[in-house]
Amino acid sequence: MAHVILGCVLSYLIGSIPFSYLIAKSVKNVDLRVVGEGNVGARNVWHVVGKKYGVLAGILDASKGFSAYWIGFLLGLSPWWIWLCGLAAVIGHDFPVFLRGRGGKGAGTALGFLLGMQPLIIVCLILAGGLYFLFKNFHLAIGIGMGLIPVLWKTAFRKTWIESLVVIGFLLFLGLKRILDEPHMRRIKQESGW
Repeated sequence: MAHVILGCVLSYLIGSIPFSYLIAKSVKNVDLRVVGEGNVGARNVWHVVGKKYGVLAGILDASKGFSAYWIGFLLGLSPWWIWLCGLAAVIGHDFPVFLRGRGGKGAGTALGFLLGMQPLIIVCLILAGGLYFLFKNFHLAIGIGMGLIPVLWKTAFRKTWIESLVVIGFLLFLGLKRILDEPHMRRIKQESGW
């Protein structure tokens, strides 16, 4: 049990590293919590700071989730406990200790963790990228790309129904964070004219 606690604490702390905030602060000296959409995530960096910095922030956010997988794996945890490390990293990204709980939505961190668990979900990311390129609609692209993950988990990856339900629950947690953030984001958008 000590390894589980250690894995979750380390994953949370890594997830709490506010890469998007740090990039925006160092490049444009802006606080992402009060500009753009008010979200400390790669998408806000993309819009406020620039596309290349948004991509960098996305990669760094994904690396947090990927690191959480490897922390659990290297500590010798079972897959079920490794899922807890992934959730801890997403919670760290969403509610970072370094920003007094005002973080991002966790999509990049969650995808990085899922890539660690099953590298073939890269197909979903490629599909999401293609859809964004075609339609220029982030929510459509990420919605379809992430919605396909549980389907592939059960069919192509031949995981159990329980594991597939865990994936669905993991992804639904991201939606919960979006609902919690909506009032704050709406207010920031109105104030900044974004």
